[in-house]
Amino acid sequence: TPKPNVRNVMITSALPYVNNVPHLGNLIGSLLSTDVFARYCRLRNYNTLCICGTDEYGTATETKALEEKCTSREICDKYYDLHTKIYKWFQLEFDFFGRTSTQKQTEIAQDIFWKLHKRNLIFNQSVEQLYCDICE
Repeated sequence: TPKPNVRNVMITSALPYVNNVPHLGNLIGSLLSTDVFARYCRLRNYNTLCICGTDEYGTATETKALEEKCTSREICDKYYDLHTKIYKWFQLEFDFFGRTSTQKQTEIAQDIFWKLHKRNLIFNQSVEQLYCDICE
C-alpha cells in the first residue's frame, strides 16, 4: 500500500513463460536485476513492492502441452511450481509471485482494457518502416 511522505516503489520484471524449466538466462536476464533493485530500495527504507509471476498464455504453452500430452492448465500448474521452487532456491524475494491465468488477474486486465477503450485510447495503426532483406 502506498504511504504518504515516503518514497513508494513498485518493481516488476518481464514475466517468465511457464513452458519449460527456468534457466540462467531467465534469472540473469530480468529476475536477478529486479531482485537486486528491490533489495537496494529496501536498504534505503523505501516502501517497496516487488511483484512478478508467470505468463501462462501463448503458443509456447499450448505447444508444450501437446508435446507432453496434457492440458495447458496442467503445464501451467507443473511449471509454475517448478519456477517457484527454483526462484526460492536462488533466494529471489518477491512480495507477490502470481499467475496471469487467475480470475483476479483476468478481471484487472479486462478492467484496464475497457477503461482505456472507453476513452478511445486503444486504436489500430499501421506504420511503414524500412526493411532490409540482407539484415533480416
